[in-house]
Amino acid sequence: MVQGKIVERFIGFFLAEHSLRWKVYLTSCALAAAWALTRLSLSHSSDEEVSFEAIVILCSLIAVSLFVYVAKGRIFPANATNPRWSPRLTLRLGLLGSASLALVVCMSAVDIPKMQAGIADFRLKSFTTFLDTVQAANLPEVQIRDRYKRIQSIVSASSANQIPVDFAVLQGAQRAVSSSLKTRSLSEQTEQLGLTTSIDLGSLAYTRQVQTGAIVPIAPRQIANSGGLMLASPVFLRNDIYVRGEHSWIALAPSGGQFVVEQSTVVFDKIDFLGSYITGTPILLAGERANAMVRDSIIQAADEPLDRITWVDVRFEASRIRYTEGAPLRLRNVSFKGCDLTPIGVPPAWGPISNRLKQRINEADGQPITFVYEPRPKSENP
Repeated sequence: MVQGKIVERFIGFFLAEHSLRWKVYLTSCALAAAWALTRLSLSHSSDEEVSFEAIVILCSLIAVSLFVYVAKGRIFPANATNPRWSPRLTLRLGLLGSASLALVVCMSAVDIPKMQAGIADFRLKSFTTFLDTVQAANLPEVQIRDRYKRIQSIVSASSANQIPVDFAVLQGAQRAVSSSLKTRSLSEQTEQLGLTTSIDLGSLAYTRQVQTGAIVPIAPRQIANSGGLMLASPVFLRNDIYVRGEHSWIALAPSGGQFVVEQSTVVFDKIDFLGSYITGTPILLAGERANAMVRDSIIQAADEPLDRITWVDVRFEASRIRYTEGAPLRLRNVSFKGCDLTPIGVPPAWGPISNRLKQRINEADGQPITFVYEPRPKSENP
């Protein structure tokens, strides 16, 4: 556990502690500049020699600060005060200050995001390699849960700070997490954590693929039969595509407008749907190989089955919600406001998952919930 805390602090210094990191940089620059000023004032050393010493001191101070932070969790005292110091402005001090400023500018020119991405990639690769080993299968559950939390922390920090993590590394980590969930029996708490971590990895992987150009998103108008944002008839999607909008509404006409995903994987990002209770099913999966992910969307007045679709940061409003007992269920930060839950698990398909889903939605009272269920193959069931 101590080793895990040290690793978390090391990663956190570069990925999360922006204010502290720059405070260390600026303080180290100031101390190195003070050393250089003292050496130039009291000795006859050359400028090249003093500059080299200042750079060595600067790097050493940053390294020591990182070591102290990893060891103690903080660097500066909580009640530290900044003493006021008003030095006499001289030409030499001005030149030294300018040199220090130039050094800070040079440090700011370093590709920090790329360095952060390298650290994140390295940690994710190490987790992926470990989860694929025999040792991981025999690890106590509390340690498995701890690794899921660390992966989720890296994904969360990378997403929040737009760190350019390699999408191939994210996909590899997602496969490793999913595989680890299938190879052993875990408690519900740990299984839910692992499943949500897998969803987060997959969602960020799609984001990085779009950012790097590996996936070219298309606009909703490009796949609507009418050429506009009103679907008057079903639109069949038979190829893997990424559809991205800017929260523009796609209205589903009563005549049967909907997206039918056939044997492909489709991602809907920032696409909002407006349907009707009668025929307003925005997304329908046709075939066992059909998959869909809906991200950052609002769905109103729809009649939508939740089965097998991955819902991330989605808000359902005044909609009829359906779920077939035993089907894969993937809800990540999904809210339901004023929705009809009556069709969930209607007999004879009613069961424990449907009951828990209804209960979670009702207890949340319009707030986002995270609830994931992945049925195990029959051969894996005891």
